[in-house]
Amino acid sequence: MKIKLIFLVAFSCLCISCSSSKKTAYTISQIENLDQLIHSKKFEIQSDWAYPMVTNSISQIANSGLLQPGSSANAINLIGNANYFKIDQDSISMYLPFFGERRLSTTYNSQDVAIQFNGQPSDLKIQKNDSKQVYEIRFSAKTNNDNHDVFITLAPNLTGTIAINSTFRTAINYKGAIIALSDKK
Repeated sequence: MKIKLIFLVAFSCLCISCSSSKKTAYTISQIENLDQLIHSKKFEIQSDWAYPMVTNSISQIANSGLLQPGSSANAINLIGNANYFKIDQDSISMYLPFFGERRLSTTYNSQDVAIQFNGQPSDLKIQKNDSKQVYEIRFSAKTNNDNHDVFITLAPNLTGTIAINSTFRTAINYKGAIIALSDKK
């Protein structure tokens, strides 16, 4: 009888721990605020963290102590580093510092150390994912030296995640705060 009770308790704990994870609950005002930002198409993401793909080279840089305090090979603190991702109507501009490896350099003496783009992207899609209560933005950005596939997730708590896959660079993600752009220039 005691063994059956122990088995029943263990089985119950296993079933409870394997249940689906909780969804993040956002308030109605948070959801409405994000809806307004998306519909205005005037907002910016200022990233606090960069999450590069950890390769042997990135690990060597982290082990050498060249990264700022609080950063590691897989999470680099961007506070104090200039970076932005802006959507202003149909135009996108971004300057995101790049931490990773370039697979192939297309030009010599290139000063292109950040991921930069200014203009109208191709294949821009903005969709609301109702099941996760987030917006998803996808587009392609072609520059002189690279092609970037960009995937952005915007949450109602005004945090944004940017994932970039490039032709000649390793993948990298960024995470930061969403801020409304003012009409003043």
